[in-house]
Parts: sequence; structure tokens; C-alpha cells
Amino acid sequence: MLFVSLEVILVNVFEVLTIFGIHLSQRNGHRSAEGNGRLGSIRKLFSRHREILLADVIVIVLFWLIFRAQTMPLLFIFLYLALSSPLVAAFRFLLSRLLHSGLWRHTTLNLLIVGANARGEELYKESLSFPFLGFSVVGFVDDADHTGGNITLLGGLNDLVSILREKVVDVLVVCLPIRSHYDATITAMHAAESQGISCESLGSFFPINACKMGEDAVGRAILTTCALPRGRSMFKRQFDLAAASILLLVFCPFMLLAALRIKLEDGGPVFYTQPRVGLNKRIFNLYKFRSMVVDAEQRQPYLERANEMDGPVFKIARDPRVTKIGRWLRKYNIDEMPQLLNVLRGEMSVVGPRPMSLRDYGRLTEDWTRRRFTLKPGLTCYWQTMPHRNSMSFSEWMTLDMRYVEDYSLWEDVVICLKTIPAMLRGSGV
Repeated sequence: MLFVSLEVILVNVFEVLTIFGIHLSQRNGHRSAEGNGRLGSIRKLFSRHREILLADVIVIVLFWLIFRAQTMPLLFIFLYLALSSPLVAAFRFLLSRLLHSGLWRHTTLNLLIVGANARGEELYKESLSFPFLGFSVVGFVDDADHTGGNITLLGGLNDLVSILREKVVDVLVVCLPIRSHYDATITAMHAAESQGISCESLGSFFPINACKMGEDAVGRAILTTCALPRGRSMFKRQFDLAAASILLLVFCPFMLLAALRIKLEDGGPVFYTQPRVGLNKRIFNLYKFRSMVVDAEQRQPYLERANEMDGPVFKIARDPRVTKIGRWLRKYNIDEMPQLLNVLRGEMSVVGPRPMSLRDYGRLTEDWTRRRFTLKPGLTCYWQTMPHRNSMSFSEWMTLDMRYVEDYSLWEDVVICLKTIPAMLRGSGV
């Protein structure tokens, strides 16, 4: 009975691998018109029944593991015949909803395609046909639509820089014919690289200053600049979850005391939320303990002339809007502690460039400073550990952020966290 149950499992696995393998071979491009029709039908079959095949495998494996077919063959056969149909139907429904809902993915990658042609249209159709792959196309950039009106054209090639500044884009995909659009391809790659946006080119001719060269699953060459830190992101996320959970437990008494003092001082709200610019210009609500008067934002325009920071950042050492308890909260960085919730939500990291306000982002004038948005914003970073950071220029601050973006490592995160502790104890308002 052991061999019978294993054979059932292997048959189901073989079904999944066969159909998926044929689906990949259909994309290789070396096929006849008649073969196109047959393989296209198989691709549709895969699209419709991938949940069914996966559910079959899951149910068979569960039955085999739970009921131990090798030791109880009769019970295994009876239960499998009686329960497999309703359980498989339930698994198919739940798995289908999970694959299409996107809940299993933390974030969908937003793709901006340069080149409104057949190659770009194929990538767009794949994003619609296979949502579980985790990417979506925000639009196309090209001087003309060569797809017959099947896509959304956001602008021409000359509009690419401004589009990258305004749209939430994770990856720029260049699908232009390289031989006839070499200059446009290089310009697009430099535009993405200057803003810290990953760029991939679906072609076979690459410039010598490429950050990364590789190939996709079917062997097509891909050039990537500002490559996404996929491997390190997994470990960084685990570090963030562990560190944020521990810090919340440690600082919970201080946070409760701070909330009580804020409420008793003026009766206003305990928390202050503000839209900030996060990973690849995604907007999220940052949480802080309120350290200023309730109408602080309405008063800021009248204080612009007193700004003590150069560049787009607004900062006053003795800001008149700060409350009495707020000065104490800021001195020891307690007002930032609610941002641990942003870390748990995946909007921030423990270590990373400080999140920038919409006001400050709108005043950035140099694209190289936007590379800081390649990573999630953090609670602390190099700048916060510097003893004389408040006297540093905006350019020096951004240079430190670029250093972190380029030289990140998990060990460096630990070092920065350890350096932050004495800065907090000094009461220097990290």
C-alpha cells in the first residue's frame, strides 16, 4: 500500500510539472503555427486548472501523512474514496481564492514598460493571466502605440523622467528594439538608475556599466541596474519583526506613561499621523506620539523663514509649537516609538533612511537623492548616530543615506542599532 499511495502522489506531481513545463516551452519561440495552437490550448488549460492540480497534490500528501497509508492501507483507501472529493473541492476553492487575492504576497511589484510593442504587450497580458506571479503593469511609455490600442499609454519617451518621479514604480522594463532605439534605451536606464529604480532590459545587447546581467527562466538575457535586494530583504524583514516585537515589549511601560502625560497636558489626541514617502515612493501613514500643539501643521507656513536646515527639510531647534511634554519625548526619542507598529506592518524597517514628508519630497531637486527610496524607511540610520548631525548639511545627510543603500548588510544594521542606544541616552533627540 505504501507504493500505491506514493504512486498516486507522483502521478499528481507529474501532472503539475508536465503542464507547467509545456507552458514554459510554449514561450521559447521555436514552434510552428500548428504547434502554437496546441500549446496555446495547453497554456489555457494550465491557467484554468492550476489550482485543481495543486489541490490534488496537497490532499493526497495530507492523506498519506496523516493516515499513514503504509501501516493502515484499508483505512487509507476507505477514507480517501469517501472524503477526497469534498476535500479536494474545498481545497480548490480556497487555493483559487488565495492565488487570486494576493494575500500570500507582501507587495505587488509595479512594472512600468518602455515600449508599446508586441514584446511589452505580451508582458502585460502575462500580468493579467498570471496574477499569482506578483507583478502588475502601471502603464506604457512610448512615442506611439504599436499594439493597436490594447494598452494604457502614460506619455512619450521624453516624459519618462517625470513619470518615474510621480508614479509608484518598482521595476522599469525596457522593451524597445535596441538596434533602432539604443539611445532611448540607455536614456531610460539612466533615468531609472538615477532615482534608484530597478531597470530590466529584455534584449541581447547591453552597455558595459550594467550592474547585473543574467537571464530569465526561459533563457532570455536580462540586464538589471539597481538590482532589487530580494535575498537580503527576506533576512532584513525577519530581523525587523524580531527587533520590533522585542522593543515593543521592552518600551511598553514608557509608551503607556507617555500616552497618559500627553492626554493630561492638553486633552488632545495621543497619536499624530502624517503621510510619509516610503519604499519606491509609496505613501503610508507614519505614527508618532504627538509632541506638538494640535494645530502644528497649520502654523508651519508662518515659521518657514525660521528654518535652520538647508535643502528641502524643515527643522527648528526651539520650535515654538512643541509642547512641554513633547520636548521630553523628543529629547529621548520616545515620540518615535509608535513607529514600531509601522515596522510590524511592513511599511518601515528598524534601520533605514528616515521617512520623508510629502512637503520635503516635493522640494527635492536632484534625482540622486531619490535613491534613498530604494529601501524602506527606518527608525534609525547613520545620520541619527552622528554626534553633530543637526549641524550637517542636507547633502551630507543624503550622502550618508546613499552609503547605507550601497553598503547595506545585516551586520551593519546591528552595529547601527547599537550606536543608536548611546545617542538616545544622551538625550540628543535622535
